[in-house]
Amino acid sequence: MKSRTFPKHVAWSEACMNGDHALAFVAIKQDAPEAEAAFHLVYEGSHFPRLSEACAAAEDALSKLVRIDEFDTPVFSSTSC
Repeated sequence: MKSRTFPKHVAWSEACMNGDHALAFVAIKQDAPEAEAAFHLVYEGSHFPRLSEACAAAEDALSKLVRIDEFDTPVFSSTSC
C-alpha cells in the first residue's frame, strides 16, 4: 500500500479479493480525526486474476491522482482510472 498526501486529505492504494478476482481502489480520507475513508474503484470493469495485479493497478492509479476536488472525489490525469 502506497500513500500520498494532498491538502486536507491523504490517499492510498488498496486492493481486495472479490470471489475469484481482485479489485483495485484508491482510498481517500480527510485529515479530520472523525473522518472515514472513502474507497473509489479504479479501472472500473477490470477484474484482476491476482491480488498482486490489483495492487499494482491501484498504485498506478494513485500515481495518476492529480487532486481531490471539493466533493472529496479523486481527479486523475487519465480517464482510464
